[in-house]
Amino acid sequence: MADGGEENDIGVITENLELQVSEVAMLQSMFPNEKEFKLEDEAAFIDVQDFLVGKLEGPLPPRLEFCVSVEVCNEKDSCFNIYVSLPHSYPKSSPEIYVRSEKLTRNAQKDLNHDLFKAMETLEEGELWILPVIQWLKEHAGSYLKESCLKATDDNKHVDQETKGSFMRLWMYMHHIYNKTKRKVILEWSSDYCLTGFCLPGKPGVVCIEGEEGNVEEYYGRLRRLNWKKITCRHRETNNKLLDIDGQRKFIGFHELSFEVQGTRENHMDMGQFYQYLEKHGFGYMFQILFGIEGK
Repeated sequence: MADGGEENDIGVITENLELQVSEVAMLQSMFPNEKEFKLEDEAAFIDVQDFLVGKLEGPLPPRLEFCVSVEVCNEKDSCFNIYVSLPHSYPKSSPEIYVRSEKLTRNAQKDLNHDLFKAMETLEEGELWILPVIQWLKEHAGSYLKESCLKATDDNKHVDQETKGSFMRLWMYMHHIYNKTKRKVILEWSSDYCLTGFCLPGKPGVVCIEGEEGNVEEYYGRLRRLNWKKITCRHRETNNKLLDIDGQRKFIGFHELSFEVQGTRENHMDMGQFYQYLEKHGFGYMFQILFGIEGK
């Protein structure tokens, strides 16, 4: 999906990216520890800077994506991770943000992200989001922690205790992903189940999800119950050790990918760009598993 009509205005994009670079630099100074602030791709930040000084030729630079980890309630074990992806239209449009904590139940986490976004909608157009998000989280996260401590939700009761804490990454192949409703639930459910990854719409369609094994399996089962011409699981990666789930993730957030479209109906994403995306995240080998041909 395009980031908005202003994407085509280089002057507006340049202004937005200058603000984004300033915001990232400010966050880096506030959170110098890599455990507190981490860019998903340092090269992307350099590309944006090069674009602003005219050194980068060709297409627009990639999005800036990063994670900020903050402690709330003055408790070291109450760490909340804020995953951020900045479209080129930010801050004139909203960023993609979601918050995750292993201390929260699924319902509490869903409620927190919903309430956070509603609160941020009151910001004026063009206002930077990240510091207000951090401040809101420090002020309100305690109530969601309390909710999680007081009750175990039905969503978590059914998870097999022997696999709880195990990591899984699952790759799905669809004949096509066009329907707007399906694309919406693919994104929304990923937040409900605390999953990261991506969705490649068009023909063919691909969805990659990663997170706690029980959540991944439930998400896949729920998605399969929708009406598809074809949906298959092409690959599973699991780790049965009780290791930190977040430490095994390869993606920040869950996003719908957008590349150049091809074909008479403009329904085929550029597979060369998709292969480069997989390579960037260390999954170039998955191209052949998904499509039966080597990527290039």
